[in-house]
Parts: sequence; C-alpha cells; structure tokens
Amino acid sequence: MKYRPEIDGLRSVAVLPVILFHAGLGVFSGGYVGVDIFFVISGYLITTIILGRIVAGRFSLLEFYARRSRRILPALFVVIACTIPPAFLLMLPSQFQDFSQSVAAVTVFSSNILFWKESGYFAAAADLKPLLHTWSLAVEEQYYVLFPLMLLGLWRLGARLALMVLGAIFAASLIASQILSARAPDANFFLLPSRAWELLAGSLCAIWILKRGRSGNAPASTLGLALILGSIFLYDGNTPFPSLYALAPVGGTALVILFADGRTPVGRLLSMRGPVFIGLISYSAYLWHQPLFALARLASPDHPPMAVMMALAALSIGLAYLSWKYVEQPARHHPWPIRRVLGATVAASVLFAAVGLALNYSGAQKAYFTASLSPQNRPLLDRITRMAQMDHFATEDRGDCRFFIQDYDAATDDRVARCFARYGPALAIFGDSHALDAWKAMVAASDRPFLLGLPQQECRPHIAGSDCATTGLPRFLERHADRIGSAVYVQAGFWLLTDENGRRRDRALFTDGSDLDPRLYDAAIDRAFAVLERLDAIVPVTWFGPMIEPYVSAETMLSVDCDRAPDLLRLRPAHRQIFERLEDRLAAQAADSGIGYIRALPVLDFDIGRDLYDCDRLYWSDGDHWSPDGEALFGPRMAPAVEATMPTLRKEAANAP
Repeated sequence: MKYRPEIDGLRSVAVLPVILFHAGLGVFSGGYVGVDIFFVISGYLITTIILGRIVAGRFSLLEFYARRSRRILPALFVVIACTIPPAFLLMLPSQFQDFSQSVAAVTVFSSNILFWKESGYFAAAADLKPLLHTWSLAVEEQYYVLFPLMLLGLWRLGARLALMVLGAIFAASLIASQILSARAPDANFFLLPSRAWELLAGSLCAIWILKRGRSGNAPASTLGLALILGSIFLYDGNTPFPSLYALAPVGGTALVILFADGRTPVGRLLSMRGPVFIGLISYSAYLWHQPLFALARLASPDHPPMAVMMALAALSIGLAYLSWKYVEQPARHHPWPIRRVLGATVAASVLFAAVGLALNYSGAQKAYFTASLSPQNRPLLDRITRMAQMDHFATEDRGDCRFFIQDYDAATDDRVARCFARYGPALAIFGDSHALDAWKAMVAASDRPFLLGLPQQECRPHIAGSDCATTGLPRFLERHADRIGSAVYVQAGFWLLTDENGRRRDRALFTDGSDLDPRLYDAAIDRAFAVLERLDAIVPVTWFGPMIEPYVSAETMLSVDCDRAPDLLRLRPAHRQIFERLEDRLAAQAADSGIGYIRALPVLDFDIGRDLYDCDRLYWSDGDHWSPDGEALFGPRMAPAVEATMPTLRKEAANAP
C-alpha cells in the first residue's frame, strides 16, 4: 500500500478537535466528530490492506490479527498501567469499581458495551471516567473481527456483489442510527450496529479506489474538508448523533480520502509536516488525553481551570510522542513471529483482565479510601455510594393511583380511567429527571390519591425532535384531557443557559472551573414555551421553575467534616444570581403566554449550608438531583404551591376574601 501523507494529516484533523472538545473548549462544540473521522479512515486503511493481500493471494487472518495486536495493544496497555495507580488514590470507591470493570472490559474490546450499560441520565459523569474513550477502540475491533471474514467471502463472489452487499449494510446501519438517535440514543452512540456505516464508508472508498483509481479533485476535497470543519464548529451536545447529521463529517472524510492528493490544496495542506506529525502520533494522543483529563478533574473538586486543561492537552501530545517512539514503533517493527505475537496478546489480555477483576472484587481501594476519612464522614461515604448505585428511573408505584408512567402508549389507559372514576382528576407532573424528583417529593408530602408521574429522561421541549414533549406526551394528554386537572412542568435549569459564545449548554457551565458567567439561552426558552402553550390547550399547564442546582462534588463534601459543613459551604453570589435571572425571565414570559408559573426559588428556600447534607442525611444524589432524604425535605415546601394548581383549589383561592 502506497503511503499517503494526507491521510496522516487527516488524522490530526480528527484527534485535535476530540482532545480540545474533551478539555471543555467551547468553540470545539462538535469536536466529538473526530471519532467518526477516525472510523472512516480506519475502514479505508484496513480494507485497502486486506484487498491488497487478497488480490495478491497472500491474505492470512492470523497475520491480520497479529498486525492489529501490534498496532493497538502495546500503547493501550501502557496507558492502562499508568492510569491504575492514580485512579486508586483519587477515586471514590464506587468510581473505582466502575473503573476496574472498564479495565477488564477494555482487554476484551467490550468497553463500548460496558459504557452503554452504565450510561444514562444519572450515570457517573463521563468526564470522570479515564477509559471512557476506549469505547471507540472496541467498536473498531469488533468490526475487524467480522469484516475480514465477510469481505473474504464476498470478494470471491465478485467485486460488484461485494459492493452491493456492503452498500446495503451501510444503508441499513445509517437508517438504524437515525431511528435509534431518538429512541435509544445511548445504544446508538456506543454500539457497532449504528456505527458500522461509518467504518463501511471508508471500506467503500477503498473498493472504489481499487477498481477506479484515485484522481485529485480540488473542489471535491475542499468541500470534504469544509464539511468536516463545519461539523466540528457547528454541532454541539444537542445534535442527535450519530444520525443523518453524521453524514457531514463522514461524507467529508470520504471526499478527502477519494479526491485529496499532492495536486490539490487540501492534499498539500494535510501533507505539511505539522499535520503529518500529529497524525502519526494521533493514536497515542487519543489514548493519553482522556485519562489525563479525568484524573485532573478527580484531583480538583471544583474542576481544573481551562489553563490547566490546555496544559494537559499539550502534555498528552508530549506523552503521545514518547509512546509512539518507544512503544508503538518498536512493537510494530520488531521481527516477532506471528504465533509469538498472538501468544503475547492473549497473555497480556488475560493479565489485565485479571487485574481489573481483582481490583473490582478485592475491596482494597475502598478500605484505603475509607481509612483516609474522618470517622464522622465514613457514614456519609456509604450514603454517597448508595446514591451512585440507585436506579433513579426505575418504575415506581407509590399506591394504586400514585404511579409513574415511563411509556405514553395505551397500556396504562385503563388504570388512569379507573383512578379517575374513583378519585376524580389527577395532578400530573411531567418533564425531565428534575420532574421525577418533583413527583417523588410530592408523593412524599401530598395525600392526594391520584398523582401521575409523567417524566422521561431528557424530556425537554426545546430539544429538536423530542418525541416525549412533541409527540408521545401530547397524545397521552389528549386521551386523558378530562382526567387530568393540572399538568405541572419541571426541568433542569442549566439546559436553559449557555456560555458567552452560545455554544455550551450543559452542567460544565457550573463545573468546568472557569468563571461563572452563563447567559440565558433565549432560543431554548422560546421553544419550550411554544410547546407548553400547545399542551396548555389540552390540559392546564403550570411551569414549576428551575431549582438552584448546587453542583457540590462528593469529593468536596467528604473533604469537610460533616458537622462543620453548614459553616463552610457557600454558593458563589453569581450562582444564585444566575437562577434568579432565569426565574425572572421565565415568569415574565409565562405571564405573556398565559402559562401558569411557580417561582421555585422562594418556594424551595434552598440554603446550601442547611439543605445539602449533614452527618445523618444526604439531601442530593448528585450535583442537581434530590436523594430520598431530599425528596422528604423539599416535598413539604413545594406541595402547597403545586396543589394550588388543581382547578378546585384555584377556584377556592380566587373566592377567598
């Protein structure tokens, strides 16, 4: 296979945005598409190598897997070995247990499945998982197990048939990614079936070039690079991904592979020494950056400032060069026989899997961490661990007619009808995970017999294509319009805020260590009210405003003796002011739109020194969700205002002297 320097340059376009995105640099809001670029490149290179050897009559599966082992495993095992000691020292026991499981999963290339199972709204923060990025390696290796066998069989039947079959699989995988982006976004992100089309895009490029040759085309390669850069800078965390949106970076990468060469501006740009150098060390850079970032965040309870993250990004490049020169290159070029390579692969994989399992089950790290705490804080650690292990969205019935509906289909219609016949109209609460908190708090505080919980993960009207808010929920409300007296909407406030560039809209606004200065996200607020107005035409809707989200890490809580916490914990003034501005904005627009509104800040009366935790109770399960103790604390505060939204109570209040 002839060396193409522009492909190494393209790798630099993939890896640098990924690193800067994970560092929290807002301008690279779509930097995660670098992984998709890698997938296309990998599919192209591997298919080119396989076909070259098939055509020459020299293809060997054992040799292929030995080459992959030489390429992937040495640097990976070095990074894992270097990550284990600081993880042991810095992590909470629940975090270290997850980490140990990921060590074992990485060695058998199933970490994508593990992280998919661990994913979800209440899952441990992704940026605290040192090996999270290995999910993409697992996807690639799973592809490499299946694809050579399939290609070998298809190629014997003819290139035309191979193209047709691979094209059909490509289309099926792309369609699956589009469907799953709305219905199962976590599975869609992590698993091979909805990622295979990206690797197949590269494979199809390889077959095209083999059969038709490669010719430089400046406009096509320029368009390709533009599509890549556009997705890097224009996409963000709200972009459904992968989906049809991924056609931009994937298609752009394919255009560069097909049409960039030394005669085109893009080919010459990517073949410059700087991009080629970064591309050569890109695999090691990708391996190093996530452990460095995660460990730094674990070591800094308030999260490291951006200057530190940029320094760590630079350090990942330096470490990448060292591991490329002293680990990758010797491993790839040493004249070991195939059997020895495969034997060493199996032995090393078994060793690291055993280490991961031993760390997971030994309890040594928990004993070490517990011994480092003051005696009064050790029960607090147990409560934090229990909160981390809770399934918050598990279906819960708190009585025959006080129940939580996860699916808006007709399966529960009879139950709703029976409860209406017995008790009259229901009080319903809908929204995202904060609505689930509110519903549980109302169940704890209210004696209302018919109380419906309708929240779903990430059910927020401002998200484009939110099936929950725009399709499923309206249909449910229409079926039960006469059976619901009031529908109260609750959602996390941070989704209605953005950074100064208008790019970041997530918890990092409060946790990335930078100056706290978010802006109101007016477009999201307007979209939310537009949906709520449509729902209000079906049943009376009231927005219970966003609560203050404290974002105090478990590490910070454990660093302060619980009996001294009320005197030491304080919210930054700007923190409260942000939510006050947001509440004023929402209340004003609610008045203009005719939507009911409850100001959450005075109703909940949150005081961080009093209402975060004490030596006997933990009121928050994470930075912005209540624990069962928190539900019992805040429920009585919110119940009167929420109960007052019911029609009979509204009428009584209006007639009161």
